[in-house]
Amino acid sequence: MPLTPSLARQIVEVLGSSGTPPAKGVQYFNAGNQSLLEALDQFYFSSYLQDGGAAYKMVIGDYGSGKSHFLYCLRDLAWERGFAVSKVDLSPVETPYNDQRAVYAAVARNLIWHEADEAASDEYGLPRFLEGTLQRVVGGPLSLETAGHPNYRALVDTLELATVDSLAFKNAVLAWFDALIRDQEERLESLTRWLMGVATTPEDTKVLRELGVAGKISKPNAFRMLRSLAQVVRALSYSGLILLFDEVDRMASIGGKAEKLATDNLREVIDRCRDELPGAMFVYAVPPQFINDVVPRYPALQQRIRTPGRFSRINHFSPQISLDHLDLAENDLLLAIGEKLIPIYELAFGAQLDHKVQYANAAILANVARDVFLDISHRRLFVKAFVSELARQHATGEHVLAEEEAIAIIRGQVDDLSGGETPPY
Repeated sequence: MPLTPSLARQIVEVLGSSGTPPAKGVQYFNAGNQSLLEALDQFYFSSYLQDGGAAYKMVIGDYGSGKSHFLYCLRDLAWERGFAVSKVDLSPVETPYNDQRAVYAAVARNLIWHEADEAASDEYGLPRFLEGTLQRVVGGPLSLETAGHPNYRALVDTLELATVDSLAFKNAVLAWFDALIRDQEERLESLTRWLMGVATTPEDTKVLRELGVAGKISKPNAFRMLRSLAQVVRALSYSGLILLFDEVDRMASIGGKAEKLATDNLREVIDRCRDELPGAMFVYAVPPQFINDVVPRYPALQQRIRTPGRFSRINHFSPQISLDHLDLAENDLLLAIGEKLIPIYELAFGAQLDHKVQYANAAILANVARDVFLDISHRRLFVKAFVSELARQHATGEHVLAEEEAIAIIRGQVDDLSGGETPPY
């Protein structure tokens, strides 16, 4: 789909204000990771996962190196191959790995309903995903008449015959569909709370028992429910389920008993996703410090993560995807990104820039960001500085930057990104 002025503006706005990737449009300025994406597609998305296999990978990169950007690329690739995607953004003070039920709840809460139309906004949550899937199946709005639609009957028959570990989970999904088309609001709310893994009321329990939904989603059965979710997703004709956990680098600073509990549960997630989640892939974004400092303190986790070599086409078994080793040398990578950002900016603002001048500016800003501020996240630094400079030169006139100007521009972006301090890793 061609890039629109509206999406171009969104891309420029997000990159220029924060340097972080926008939720949509990363493909238009993506560079340097094509061989990694092609290997993941060849060995997993187009083959192994679709056949019911399961896998896990860890995306490793420093703060600002492009972990979130890479996860967005994986998300888009997964959608192209017909997978459902849940992308969990962890907060600085919260990780779900200290509670297995919280892992399930995070996945259910962040399951994405995605429309192919780039003008449509993505929506989140298992209920919206189920509703959108049903609307797509019947080809229109839902009503009581949907109960007699042949596609709906086929969907119900498929789900009833599908192998799902938890009968309660299967019954809950079937009942949820029925309550939705019959506009049974109270029943729908009770089923939604149960499916989302949140606390239910005594009134909910009474309703759920009548529908064959016994018990609740809890720590002891959380992974069974996650497996059931993966099975239901495949029964709904998706290729599988991709689970993306972003900013797991926060785990590097948890410490103490919480760290041990979190790493123990992370190890269990890794074990189970290899054996018990059909068509699923877990992907974690972590900094090198997590691999080098935290993991060695936990031998059981280390055995599952440490492997000779990094992920590539010739070593696709490795769980470690390193963002320090891309298709392009660092300077070439930044220049390739800069070259793609110029036409995006032009489309966003109806501008016509001097590409020769701006290529030169990209080159000097890349050199300064990489060489003068080496210890800071120079990829993010470069992107934010270059987009901001395109805007400034568009407004005040274009010229090739002198080195002193470039250093001042980059230093200003360093202060903006870190509040005057080196950003934490």
